[in-house]
Amino acid sequence: MAGSRPLIWSYGLVALLTLILLGRLSPMASLFLSTWLPLPLLVVGWRLGIWEAVLLALAGVLFVFALNPGTAVLLESLGLWMLLLLGLILTVCQHRSWQAGSAILFTVAVLGLLFLMLFLGQALFQGLSPLQLWGQKAGEFTQSLKNTLHEAGLGFSDLQLVGMPRVELQELVGKILPALLLVNLALVAWVNVVLVRKLASLWGWREWGEPLSHWLSPEWLVFLLAAAGLALLTPWPLMRQVGLNLLLIMGFMYFCQGIAVMAGLFERYHVPWALRGVGYVLAFMNPLMIGVMILGLTDLWLDFRKLQKPRGA
Repeated sequence: MAGSRPLIWSYGLVALLTLILLGRLSPMASLFLSTWLPLPLLVVGWRLGIWEAVLLALAGVLFVFALNPGTAVLLESLGLWMLLLLGLILTVCQHRSWQAGSAILFTVAVLGLLFLMLFLGQALFQGLSPLQLWGQKAGEFTQSLKNTLHEAGLGFSDLQLVGMPRVELQELVGKILPALLLVNLALVAWVNVVLVRKLASLWGWREWGEPLSHWLSPEWLVFLLAAAGLALLTPWPLMRQVGLNLLLIMGFMYFCQGIAVMAGLFERYHVPWALRGVGYVLAFMNPLMIGVMILGLTDLWLDFRKLQKPRGA
């Protein structure tokens, strides 16, 4: 991207404000456009620096307050604040030369902890127990999901899992909210990092560590996966709920490793970009997602990309 520093920052500002404005048109628009809110921050931060990205995020915050004056917007736009913060944390990690995979994991961990602190603080402020507030948040999320599906011409009945009744699926959504939150944050961080790396490559900017196709999950995560599976067999409902959330998070991590394996094999065999795009789209479709997760898990032992060091090294 050519141009002076003020011009590049202005491009980022226009992109950020456009995403915020268009995302307010409908729940479906918000779902798709808010995913890319961190991207202008990453581009500006990569090219100009961390403080320029911070200034851009502050401009976005002021724009939201200009659209909705009042303190109520603080809680109403909590998701937006988190996405802006996500972009800033990734920018800091990039400037510190962290590997992209480690930066994503660190960002999700920080934001997850921040969400937990805000949740407990809100429960204390409202005089509610964490379980009471949890039920309230689960209901709000389920209603928001209903509205989004309704706009797309779908309903909960269209999302049945292995014959699961509609009511049970709604209850399940409430139970797996922690996993949904963390997986959503990780997915948003992941797609933004992938895209900004592609843009940086096209524009001739410096590299950001190893490509994501080289990413490996730590081997010890297998023990967490096994613990999650065992927790599902216990007679205690709370333990089963924790196990289910942990299983979904581990499944997503191995899905990411499966995608990395696919990318590595595509590069090795010089697969055309059109076919790569089709492969990535299919990977996100049910039931192929399960196969991608298994691919990522078995890569720990089969080492499809030949990236692991010999055991005796």
